[in-house]
Amino acid sequence: MVPRYFFHFSDGKRRFSDAQGVELNGMASARAHAIRQVRDLKAAMCDPGIQDLSGWSMTVVDADDHIIFETGFDLKVTSAGG
Repeated sequence: MVPRYFFHFSDGKRRFSDAQGVELNGMASARAHAIRQVRDLKAAMCDPGIQDLSGWSMTVVDADDHIIFETGFDLKVTSAGG
């Protein structure tokens, strides 16, 4: 069975939930997917006058809503355990 991961974004005030999730072949694939999503969003909001992304983060959770890891938009990953 392939695990499903959910990629939630936050701007520090609001949470933008991923209700569908993505089936991926494990943690390495989930991290790669998260990095692509963050880079795509940063590219879409590249004008610093429009959006300051310094407070944005992504939380990746499993199907049971357990946090797998978090990353800021600087792409520094924090594992769930520390």
